[in-house]
Amino acid sequence: MQTSFMAGHALLLGLSLFSGPALAALGQPLPAGRAIVAPQALALKAAPSVLYSVAQSRDEAGRLIREFARQADGVVFAVAWQGASLPDMRQLLGDYFSSYVSSQQSNQAGLNRLEGRKPGLIVVSAGRGRVFFGLAYVPALVPAGLDIDQLK
Repeated sequence: MQTSFMAGHALLLGLSLFSGPALAALGQPLPAGRAIVAPQALALKAAPSVLYSVAQSRDEAGRLIREFARQADGVVFAVAWQGASLPDMRQLLGDYFSSYVSSQQSNQAGLNRLEGRKPGLIVVSAGRGRVFFGLAYVPALVPAGLDIDQLK
């Protein structure tokens, strides 16, 4: 009995070590303690670092997730992803997920590409095979003076 008890604790410990980091949903503040990456390290045209910060992580499937947060209040105004499959879009987009679904239904960009432009949410996503990438942002939350093309 004690052996199974200890094995269960070892399994729980192992799962906690390999679980993905807690992500902030679009429009929500970044969780405290998230590692921040300098924007200059991620974009060819560097934006002034006083406008935003970037939390970069990998989810449990190994997809690269970047959350762009306003420097002033930490609210996530954009999320980007890259990996072998789409991430959990409901988790990334939070309250904006229904607009994302609506964008998919009216997509005219083609089978392997989404260019969704709904009031309050812009999503550009592409992928095929095992290469998927995209960017979603809320125009009203983008810091004044920031060119969104710098995030791509």
